[in-house]
Amino acid sequence: MDYIIMAKELLSLYPIVEPEIQFIRHNENMTFKVTDKLSNKNYLLRIHKPAIEGFFGLQHTLEGLKAEIEILKKLGCEELLHVQLPVENRFGEYITQYKFDNYDDPCYATVLEWIDGKILTSKEEITEEIAFKLGQNLALFHKCLEELAPSDNFVRPIYNIDNIDIAIEELKYCVEAELFSIERYNIIRDVLISVKNQMNELKLRNNAFGVIHADIQLGNIVISNDNPCIIDLGFCGFGYYLFDLGSAATIFPSNLRQNFLQGYASKAYFSLEDLRYIEGQIFMDIFMSYALFMRDNQRNSWIKTQAIKTCDTLCRDFLEGKEVFYSM
Repeated sequence: MDYIIMAKELLSLYPIVEPEIQFIRHNENMTFKVTDKLSNKNYLLRIHKPAIEGFFGLQHTLEGLKAEIEILKKLGCEELLHVQLPVENRFGEYITQYKFDNYDDPCYATVLEWIDGKILTSKEEITEEIAFKLGQNLALFHKCLEELAPSDNFVRPIYNIDNIDIAIEELKYCVEAELFSIERYNIIRDVLISVKNQMNELKLRNNAFGVIHADIQLGNIVISNDNPCIIDLGFCGFGYYLFDLGSAATIFPSNLRQNFLQGYASKAYFSLEDLRYIEGQIFMDIFMSYALFMRDNQRNSWIKTQAIKTCDTLCRDFLEGKEVFYSM
């Protein structure tokens, strides 16, 4: 079925009178920009059907989507951040279940408010001001959700030691698929074991673990009126706040990472002594990405190239106790 036809069918269930639909992409979800020509308001339509089965996760289930809606509403009611608030359908519900002719199972769809602005697509577009402000906004994101009182059936992904064990086992496939050698796999395994030890230390801390975004990357930052807004909570779940600091830091050139950390520290607790832990969380993020894409033969070639640099320089230095934060 044509993507636009699917979108039109779903939008008939929403109070959007004259929708103009623009297909964006089909990755972990099908996404569309929708403009109501009558009100001139913009929306984001998401059909929660991943492009490949390997992308399917809790975030695509009814329970997972209900939890994401809770998170968005909590962020919105705090009024500290510009977020994509959910939009109700004609039945007063935030999640729409719909059966398309070309799919055996029903799909879930959600509509969010659109944030007008420019999506960050290159590190060269980032200034000191944006880096500092994004640090502040990430801290506010974490602090707002500290007070979230989730419902009894609140279900989101959890990023903890179990993910490390799963990754160590699953990444053996990369050797079979010749994405990297057994020698590099052994280096990755040693790094992940070190990260497990770090996470055991972090477990002893208060206020180190909570709801995190878990997917801060260039394409998930929209600059709206000079304010870097964090979008796309598809992978949002429970994890260490330092995981978000790690993934966010890597979108900046090394000379701006200090600005980002200073911005975060201006709104929430942070110590430069935690850089070693942040490095570990960055490695965790990298290798979980390998596991996510490794079976997608259309999109896994980057793993070969990145694994060479990551294993032969960054991992070795990390295992030797050298600082790698500004090189990652």
